Amino acid sequence: MGDNEIRQAFLTEAKEIIENLESDIVQLEENAGDREIINRIFRYFHTLKGSSGIAGFTEVYEFSHKIENLLDAVRGGKIEVTDSLIDLILDSMDWIRDSIFTEGEGDAAMNERKSILLGKVGEFKKPDASVEKPLKSEDAAKARAAAHEKEDAANKYKYYRVRASFIEKIFEFGIDPLMVMEDLASHGPIIKNIVDKQNLPEFEGIDPEKCYLSWDIIIKSKSALNQINDVFIFVKDENKITVEDVTSQYMSEEKLHAPVYEKKLGEIMLESGIISENELDEAIALQNVEGKRFGDIIVNKGFASEEEVEHAIKEQAILKKKVENTTVRVDTVRLDNILNLLGEIVIGQSSLSRIAHEMENDYGTQLKNIIYGLDRTTREFQEQIMSIRMIPIGPTFNQFRRFVRDIAHSLHKEMKFVLEGEETELDKTVIERIDDPLKHMIRNSIDHGIEQPEERVKAGKDPAGTITLKAYHQEGNVFIEVNDDGKGIDEERVREKAISMNLIKPDEEASREKLLSFLFMPGFSTAKKVGDLSGRGVGMDVVKTNIESLRGSVEIRSEKGRGSSVKIKLPLTLAIIDGMLTKTGNNTYIIPLLSVMETIRPAREDIKTIEGKGEVVSYRGEYLSLIRLYEIFNIKPRYENPWEALVVIVESGRTKVGLLIDDMIGQQQIVIKSLDNYITQSRAVSGASILGDGKVALIIDIFGLMEDVVSA
Repeated sequence: MGDNEIRQAFLTEAKEIIENLESDIVQLEENAGDREIINRIFRYFHTLKGSSGIAGFTEVYEFSHKIENLLDAVRGGKIEVTDSLIDLILDSMDWIRDSIFTEGEGDAAMNERKSILLGKVGEFKKPDASVEKPLKSEDAAKARAAAHEKEDAANKYKYYRVRASFIEKIFEFGIDPLMVMEDLASHGPIIKNIVDKQNLPEFEGIDPEKCYLSWDIIIKSKSALNQINDVFIFVKDENKITVEDVTSQYMSEEKLHAPVYEKKLGEIMLESGIISENELDEAIALQNVEGKRFGDIIVNKGFASEEEVEHAIKEQAILKKKVENTTVRVDTVRLDNILNLLGEIVIGQSSLSRIAHEMENDYGTQLKNIIYGLDRTTREFQEQIMSIRMIPIGPTFNQFRRFVRDIAHSLHKEMKFVLEGEETELDKTVIERIDDPLKHMIRNSIDHGIEQPEERVKAGKDPAGTITLKAYHQEGNVFIEVNDDGKGIDEERVREKAISMNLIKPDEEASREKLLSFLFMPGFSTAKKVGDLSGRGVGMDVVKTNIESLRGSVEIRSEKGRGSSVKIKLPLTLAIIDGMLTKTGNNTYIIPLLSVMETIRPAREDIKTIEGKGEVVSYRGEYLSLIRLYEIFNIKPRYENPWEALVVIVESGRTKVGLLIDDMIGQQQIVIKSLDNYITQSRAVSGASILGDGKVALIIDIFGLMEDVVSA
């Protein structure tokens, strides 16, 4: 690997480490005694230090080493976690980020920042260096074992051995042993699980209503012995259940069950007690300067013998053989190219399908059967490609912890930041484009929504406000909510602003939904004064514009004194959708299938004209606005009378409307192609697709269509 490749690999790794660090440091401020977080932060800085040295970032290497020593003292309980310590670590991380990604190493301003930060590091009490001496071989191993035991004791982990043998007729009592074992697993990770199958009869002799299995399990848990016993409270009398505390004998065995991963030579020698951490750091620094082999430097410096180095190399080779490379880093551009090629396959398949349906002979039938099989394979291919592009939204959510902390501190507000649904997966492209909208929403919640601590106390609330960022899947879409428990939106203030901007008349009655929708208009702000964070009339209009560009929608709910909620609805992917092909005049239009509720042919009496609302169609006991698609696109239809045509009932958010079309062609997978603004600026169109016959069909954006009709 060349120097440039090493540098690029480091930049990628550093970006991930810094993002994780930022989240963990803020979490440590909220959970100052959490040793797991402290250890995790220490490991991140240790990794950052080593990698920066290899990549040639000498100043970052030296600076990270200083912070690592500080964190080591925190880890050892010699320095207390305080607000000033958190500020220092965050500022240090900012310096490291700027040094790496803005190439600020050596810059005068950067050097001054570094000097100030190192001065602050020196102000904290340091551990007594004379106490610590490099340990060798068996002494180091014993020390590490003792440290592990001390850490586990601090975390109050226990190890329990559970033996569970159930009677054959247990199902007759309405008890499923697997559910019992799942309940046990909720108390902590299963370290060992042996299922005894010796009582299992031959296949032909199995009775599905009998239980033949028993379990021997080791579980690591913070729960007390009586809590583990309570898992089996309803089955203990009739079944053989024993729970035994095996903490003392299993603590040292845990290392045997740890996952195997590839280690660097220096790491192996450090863990074996052959070299000390200071010797390791010195060897790495020399390697960066001289470019010699790590093992040669260790021997030349007298840190270890040749035999010790050879032994460590052999151990490294054994570990390499055990490691299974189950992941591979792929450039997203390559994934995009594969997805584009898949789109072309779908288009070509649509062409073959059209030809097959036009052939009225045996060849046509055979071709149809082949295409049906190809369709299944293509769909599976698409799902696999899309699953590769899908990533959890958790890392995006976590990066806002620092953002929330900094804004809250600048406004002198106390804040709790709660995350839910971090495991929810979304297309990588979508995730990359929701960062700014979420920032605007969170900033508004903190600035406008959450009250000052003294105001909250007077209102009977916790002095610390809570912002909840939540994600979940529903109806084939991803929903993201930003909820706060603040004072809510002042609807009267919104109304006054709307009147001043001539959006409504002074005597006009406007619904809550209509008033809140004004908040998305450019230049609309209810702030009484302009500040650094808000009040300039930009923010929520940016949110709406960005979300709509992703074929999504956004809505606001608020309750005075209770708080507000902004909900974003997003598609899982931006590349391929299931669509309904419809015909109006000579044109084909595609309606996203997720928006379609039903297609009806209304009776003459179902069509009404209501003053102030225009045409409506009766649908399941309610009247919905009727939108004539041919009027939107200014084309000549085959049918102008709704009772002769078809009406597609579509939904966006909580709003339903009827779209008047001439005919319905069918449904199929649609490859979305973007349209430049010079082709159309209509919000009713989200893109286009090439059909099997080579013609282009426009894709209807239901949310944008409704907005266009309302604003027209």
